[in-house]
Amino acid sequence: MKMTMRHVPNRNSNFTCYLDESGTDNNCDVAVVGGLILDTGQFYWMGEELQSVLSRHRITPPLHMCEFGKNNRLGHLNSEARRTLFEDVAKVINDNKAMSIASTLRSEDYHRAFDGLTELSMYGASFLQVAMMNDAAIKKGGFKGSINYLLDTGNPYRPDVAHAEKEMATSKGGDRFNFGSIGFESDDDNFALQAADVVSWSVRRRLSSGLKSGFEPLQEILGSKHEELAYKDEWMIGVANTIRAKEAQQKAG
Repeated sequence: MKMTMRHVPNRNSNFTCYLDESGTDNNCDVAVVGGLILDTGQFYWMGEELQSVLSRHRITPPLHMCEFGKNNRLGHLNSEARRTLFEDVAKVINDNKAMSIASTLRSEDYHRAFDGLTELSMYGASFLQVAMMNDAAIKKGGFKGSINYLLDTGNPYRPDVAHAEKEMATSKGGDRFNFGSIGFESDDDNFALQAADVVSWSVRRRLSSGLKSGFEPLQEILGSKHEELAYKDEWMIGVANTIRAKEAQQKAG
């Protein structure tokens, strides 16, 4: 692997949280929204090094975890080839991230809290949970700049993201972390979004069937500078009650 001068993030920098999702269609057992927090320097070096890793393993970008399925583009790789690839991928991600982050939400918990409500999907609830947990996670890391969010342009849940942003502003008010912008780009051209796909896929696979058959090295990403928040009953019920109150007020008006 190419050696680089390691970038040290400025704790007063502006940061971007690159997010992807796994299992958020309201029918899966568990939904995950996860990814990486990077400053501009970390974004640059992660892209350079991840591209170099893929080239060395003779893989044409982009890196999409769904393509490792048996009949998909990268399904021909055996477990040892996957293992050596993901050892390098995990190292690049860990070496360059400010932190990785993930929100997990089980379907039964979501449906129990939001029974009868359609305003906030599993994706919207999971995104909202990530945005809110960033307040604590970023401060814990000593970072003081604002944070932007970037998601895959092919994301079918754009309206849910906008609604979740509105809910976050209502829930946290002026006390919330300095929230920046929300943007969308193609993950085909953005290595940070591809790395976010690796993170969200790894969290969900670990919860569902475990990281095995050559995917074991991905556990290293989840063991270093990683924050993960599972569903909290009191928080989700509070959000659901807020939405119900708004709906009741709108009907009364």
